[in-house]
Amino acid sequence: MRRLSSPLSELASHYPVVVVGSGYGGGITASRLSRAGQQVCVLERGREMHPGEMPRTPAQAVAEFQLHCAPGQGDLDVGSPTGLIEVHRNGDVSVIDGCGLGGTSLINAGVTMRPDPRVFEDPRWPQALRADVHGLLEDGFAHAELMLRPLPYPEDHPPLQKLKTFGISAEKLGGRLTRPPVAVTFEAGVNAAGVRQPGCSLCGDCATGCNTGAKNTVLMNYLPDAHAHGARIFTEVSVRAVVPDGAKWRVYYRPLNTGRERFDAPDAWLTADRVVLAAGTMGTAEILLRSRELGLPVSSKLGHRFSSNGDVLAFGYNLDMPVHGVGHGEQNHETRDPVGPCIAGVIDQRDTARLDEGMIIEEGAIPGALASLMPAALAGAAALVGEDTDEGILDWVQERLRQADSFVRGPDHGAVEHTQTLMVMSHDEGKGELRLEHDRVRLHWPDAGRDPQLTRIEERLRRATAALGGTFVRYPLWSEAFGKELLCTHPLGGCVMAERAEDGVVDHEGRVFSSASGHAVHEGLYVSDGSVVPRSLGINPLLTISAVAERACALMARRHGWTIDYAPLPEASAPQAPGPVGVRFTETMHGFLSGDVKAPHLEAGDPERDDATPLRFVLTVTAEDLDATLRDERHPLTLTGTVTAPVLSSRPLVVTRGELRLMTREHARPGGQRMEYLLHLLSEAGEPYYLEGYKDLYDDPGLDLWKDTTTLFVSLHRGNGPEAPCMGRGFLRLTAEEFARQLTTLRVLNARDGVQRAEALARFGGFFFGALWDTYVRRVAA
Repeated sequence: MRRLSSPLSELASHYPVVVVGSGYGGGITASRLSRAGQQVCVLERGREMHPGEMPRTPAQAVAEFQLHCAPGQGDLDVGSPTGLIEVHRNGDVSVIDGCGLGGTSLINAGVTMRPDPRVFEDPRWPQALRADVHGLLEDGFAHAELMLRPLPYPEDHPPLQKLKTFGISAEKLGGRLTRPPVAVTFEAGVNAAGVRQPGCSLCGDCATGCNTGAKNTVLMNYLPDAHAHGARIFTEVSVRAVVPDGAKWRVYYRPLNTGRERFDAPDAWLTADRVVLAAGTMGTAEILLRSRELGLPVSSKLGHRFSSNGDVLAFGYNLDMPVHGVGHGEQNHETRDPVGPCIAGVIDQRDTARLDEGMIIEEGAIPGALASLMPAALAGAAALVGEDTDEGILDWVQERLRQADSFVRGPDHGAVEHTQTLMVMSHDEGKGELRLEHDRVRLHWPDAGRDPQLTRIEERLRRATAALGGTFVRYPLWSEAFGKELLCTHPLGGCVMAERAEDGVVDHEGRVFSSASGHAVHEGLYVSDGSVVPRSLGINPLLTISAVAERACALMARRHGWTIDYAPLPEASAPQAPGPVGVRFTETMHGFLSGDVKAPHLEAGDPERDDATPLRFVLTVTAEDLDATLRDERHPLTLTGTVTAPVLSSRPLVVTRGELRLMTREHARPGGQRMEYLLHLLSEAGEPYYLEGYKDLYDDPGLDLWKDTTTLFVSLHRGNGPEAPCMGRGFLRLTAEEFARQLTTLRVLNARDGVQRAEALARFGGFFFGALWDTYVRRVAA
């Protein structure tokens, strides 16, 4: 499948529609609004990772974790901000979600089931939605099912041992094992977005990302569909806040993995006519909470009514029979027994007199990338909180032997190979609250782990384990020693929909309420993800989130007179070759300028002048195609970033178009070379400016290499180009410390491996430093 994201240098300063996030809500919104003829921009914090690029080994998996610990839990942030698996450790309830193009769909199990119909009878849903259950909401379910193509694990596929063992547990609980529809392709074919997908390899590694392309993530359907209909997608962009700007919206963002944070760079921004926040329950709440601090009027219920969807994780450890519930990871699929999709069987116990007493129990698989950690982790958890459900000295000996086997031969043997992963979705009171603390969203929910429903769930999971003669291991932190901390993988709420602002954050269309009371909304500001769901669902929520998002798009189109074309696409063209190898780094320079435009730059930029005013930029320099850059005699690189100039604006200006011409002899002195910076700028007031600068590289008498390469002579124009009136000139400089930091930001883009990465660095360094050698050494020696 072709790459969907565009380089940041192509990000425009304004779009009719900006969608923040690319999970189910974001992907659906981008697809449907693009099909309705709207120009859509998608901003995703994570990276674009395709099948084959997901973690397979423990080292790769660990590198994909990002951990955010609240005060009291360590108060730290660990890992890359674009890591695939994001963990929020809050103390009361910890939350796991996905980060990447496709959102949590990249790492979930893909169970695609509808909730109990009674869920939509709850008055916490707005009346308009409850009245539309058999109308646009039903249409939303149908549209989502067509795109996600969920199917139960086929009867004609290889039998799965984990289903056999789970069936025994089902009988013990008086229930029936059923195969739920899962968003996985089992037979190769072309989906509704025109993307060809292979059949599932049955590797069991769904929870750390599908490496075959068989899993029907948003990356495989809604997002390529949006791209095919003209949407522009940008990754590694963290949206910070959204504030009104007249009839438009200003979206503040931070480019990630560019090194800008090492220079304390200000946020960049763009504007949009409409903004749809779909950054997930935690992300959307964080953006709106930060926006409220910047003055955005919203409901006082923002952050309230968070639900963990009644999630529970446990294990039936060291059972008397094998499970084959450990993913293959980097091992050859042909040499291992099939694991199947992460979840292939459920015990549906939602048919209860009271809705909130229902639950669904699911079996699961441990992904191979984490498997080698499991012998020690599960043995330790069993010793700490485990309950052996069978007795006898022979059984005890056999359990110890299996445990030793896992340590010696690995997790696909012994006790871990005899372990059933158990997951429950049920109901809770939804009393969590999301708050912004130290500029990060935190969840507060005292005594969440003491809900009586959890005791009932644990009792059933214990019985399910006893049927197989193993040790029941609850989630280790759900114990008195750890304050009964819960783990949530299906966060809901925080920006819930409601009839009015006194009860929620958005209306039934997803429009954000514009005050603490009443029905008034912000025109053009929407939320479309799990955060709008006002209660627990008692089932994996992806299909409900998708249906609600589909309905919101249909209502938006109806309101504005647009028409959404739902016709499936034919098969797309052949896959695009990997992007060319490029390089990227970030630099900062600072100095002064004055209005004396006729004076020499050094004189005009003298900081001792009465009319001197500071100027600073933080720019990311990118060669998207290193070969093309080196071939071009101007050696052009793109510039993106911000310029801080108090004489122009109290807020940073953004670079709307920028170019660095590296080591060109055009305009240079004879025997020398020149580096030229050409920046088109835009202020928040909508005023255009043009900043041009140059570094003259010429070997004058003395040791001037450092001064030449770190001094930029600049001229500032009021207007769109160099022909506009010049309003200031001066010079900027770079310190040795800043240069050292600049070197740490140098990255190679699209390299296949470490060898190609090293070659690219050598070529770029050889060109740059070779040009300096020609100017400062070889010319003199000649």
